[in-house]
Amino acid sequence: MKTIIILAGLLAWSSCINDKLPKDIEVLESNAEWVNMLAADGCSWHFEVPSGDSLLYYVPDDASLKVVDKALGKKEDSYSFTKVHIKYSLTGAKKGVTCGWGATGNFDEIVIYKVEKQ
Repeated sequence: MKTIIILAGLLAWSSCINDKLPKDIEVLESNAEWVNMLAADGCSWHFEVPSGDSLLYYVPDDASLKVVDKALGKKEDSYSFTKVHIKYSLTGAKKGVTCGWGATGNFDEIVIYKVEKQ
């Protein structure tokens, strides 16, 4: 009987976790890299998500930066590549990213629901 109660509790708990994801928005999941290539005349902190033979470039919205900082640590101004797995959705907006030679890149903005180091 205890086993059934424990299993029922775990099932209820896991369903509560999934309820935090929005139901009306497409949530995507992918391996990616959290990248800062500004020191090599690339662009500052962004996610690079493989898509076929190319890469998609995404920037977390302001609220999602807290999720990223909590999972990956505070951003530093150094050349960096961190392999991650992310759950996210597109906001439909563009966000500016500082790039080398004083340029600004406009990348698609995303909401991060979960990010884990690989």
